[in-house]
Amino acid sequence: MKKNNEYTKIDNKFLFDLMGASQGDDLNYIYRGEFTQDISHFILSLAEKNIGKTVLKSRTKKRVFHIMVESIQNITRHQDAPETHPELRAIFTIQKSGSIYFITTGNIIENNKVDDLRQKLNKVNSLGEKELTKFYREILSDGKISEKGGAGLGLIEIARKAGNKLLYDFKKINDEFSFFYMHTYIDTSFDKDGLIPSNSIFSFDYIKKIHNVINKQNILLIYSNIFDQPSLLSLISILGGQMKGKLVFKKKVISTMVELLQNIIHHGYASKDIKGSQGVFYISREGREFCLNTINYIDNKTVPKLDKKLSYINSLDKKGVENLYNETLFDFSATTKKGGGGLGFIEMKQKSNNNIIYEFIKVNEEYSFFSLKIIFIN
Repeated sequence: MKKNNEYTKIDNKFLFDLMGASQGDDLNYIYRGEFTQDISHFILSLAEKNIGKTVLKSRTKKRVFHIMVESIQNITRHQDAPETHPELRAIFTIQKSGSIYFITTGNIIENNKVDDLRQKLNKVNSLGEKELTKFYREILSDGKISEKGGAGLGLIEIARKAGNKLLYDFKKINDEFSFFYMHTYIDTSFDKDGLIPSNSIFSFDYIKKIHNVINKQNILLIYSNIFDQPSLLSLISILGGQMKGKLVFKKKVISTMVELLQNIIHHGYASKDIKGSQGVFYISREGREFCLNTINYIDNKTVPKLDKKLSYINSLDKKGVENLYNETLFDFSATTKKGGGGLGFIEMKQKSNNNIIYEFIKVNEEYSFFSLKIIFIN
């Protein structure tokens, strides 16, 4: 197993970049895995809660949500990934930067279907707003609706609601399959510029690069936003859908996840530049290791004390951790203070039976990034 700081320095760079680029209520939400009906519902619910907190007009919110629904339905209708290739699982991302929402999907498609889909996409992109509406009605009246959703109706709807062309790409995997990416955005402001730098974390190229990284690291979900209780509940539901194994194992993982997210909600650093409990939560697998990870801002003044506390917890064996837990639990003067005397951190080590992997990365004289990783062996 890698040493404490070696773990995060190797695999967290793009997540620190994501944290640094996100401001206020910006949203970065990436899900990679199985798209069952229940999981799709929870994915949409979590994103809808974020949209619901904005000051957008009701009609605009409906347009954004409609694009998300159509995008996920497009995945569930057309994903051709064989169960023997979990690394080829579909991906859905929604990001918000200022007034612009970016939605990207990716799924496996059989090579013999690529040319037909490319033609449909080019057709949709060649049409203006009125022409798209006319084309949509023609397909409906024609009655040629296949079992998998019809002659590009979902693509037409996404283009209509977004008011922009559909960016797409096909990456050949082997002689049988390719990976199909589709990217669109909707500018919810009146002043539409649509100019996104190619190196931006919200660009199509960046998302494709990130997909390569999360495939290699087997990351299943990334959520970056201001954390609150409703988002916590939705994330728990998604995690439950992703997990395999005994009920006792699931309970330990989910209760630890609650501790991690509560740590961000109640103790994440906020200032005039950082609004609310901003952070990143992500789930990854490494062989038999199931990993829960968080990144949040922390006041530099609290770093030495927290570093000492975590280092001490990690130095203890199983019996020592149990004794410390009991001592802290009944030390009412400590548990009433902000931080709870570290009871949550002690429970993380207890339930995972592994050391807490953590790192502090100084951002400026005021605050740092604080990353945590808890590993469970299934």
